Amino acid sequence: FEVLYLEEQHRQKADDLYSVILNGIRAGQLTRSQLDALQARANVEVDPFVPRTRLLTTNADVDKINYQHLAKLEGEEYEFEMTSTGAKTYVEQLKKSCLASQTLRLKRGAVVMCIRNAQDRKYHNGSLGVVEAFEPSTDYPIVKLNNGKEITIKPDTWELVDGDKKRATLTQFPLRLAWAITVHKSQGMTLDSAQIDLSNAFVEGMGYVALSRVRGLKDLVLDGMNGMALRTSPLARSIDIELRQKSVDTLRRHHKVIEKWKSQEASKKSQPKPAKSSGGQKPSWADRLAKMRQEYPNAYKPWSGKEDEKLVKLFGAENTIKQLSNLLGRHPGSIRSRLRKLFGDDIIV
Repeated sequence: FEVLYLEEQHRQKADDLYSVILNGIRAGQLTRSQLDALQARANVEVDPFVPRTRLLTTNADVDKINYQHLAKLEGEEYEFEMTSTGAKTYVEQLKKSCLASQTLRLKRGAVVMCIRNAQDRKYHNGSLGVVEAFEPSTDYPIVKLNNGKEITIKPDTWELVDGDKKRATLTQFPLRLAWAITVHKSQGMTLDSAQIDLSNAFVEGMGYVALSRVRGLKDLVLDGMNGMALRTSPLARSIDIELRQKSVDTLRRHHKVIEKWKSQEASKKSQPKPAKSSGGQKPSWADRLAKMRQEYPNAYKPWSGKEDEKLVKLFGAENTIKQLSNLLGRHPGSIRSRLRKLFGDDIIV
């Protein structure tokens, strides 16, 4: 098989400095200025009303913090038990591979994290929010995410499949208490913001895993680091170097094919697009706008404060983009752009 090294980091693509810092940690070549930039995030002042997950190194510390915070909340506690099917060995194997809790305890006001990507893209693995209420008829938790959207979380099912055979299933709400989680369980997640304590880091690579969960320095609060925190395994570094070299070799072997593809792509982009008007001339902006407003009456009109309020209300009521487009008389692309402006770029629309 061929090896190709993916160079772009999508999670940190908006913060070049943070991307460079993480690459420095991985390579074991962190500079003094990079370390200073990282340490500048120690004990910074943050908005206390924005949910922020603490990443700690041990399960004992995480459980203690989560249950202390839950106990402080007033109101009824809701308890949800995991259900399962299949042989015990397969069920236990499946439990180890997912983050779902055997017993999930929640209250109104609990900080929670989604632990799976939603099929309808309303939330992703790592989305943070606060439990606002519970549905009267089902007791399903209603969560207000950090992006401002309020959604009802429904039970989800994890499956262990062996070929064409389903060996085991687990059913539970895809949520965890998220005042704190372990660094180990955060792997694979993208966190909106995190408060990280690496004072008790005990294995090489732990610091890199924790720090790379957030998108940028502004999303990070650093409580502390010990000498182990920023170390990486010599074996991991040697494998990384080997893979990089194999990637270079692959590019050299297929240089002609790659250059031909690049040339074809550049040629496609440089070719003028055919005019769509029947007369062979490109229609004027006024003509295109008039045609667009036949379907979207408010296309390219300035958004008013009242329209923004209406959009937020309708979006909170879980209307689809198409429904919002029809109700507001605007193009779906305009609706998406406005939602990102109102709620931030990480909103899922």
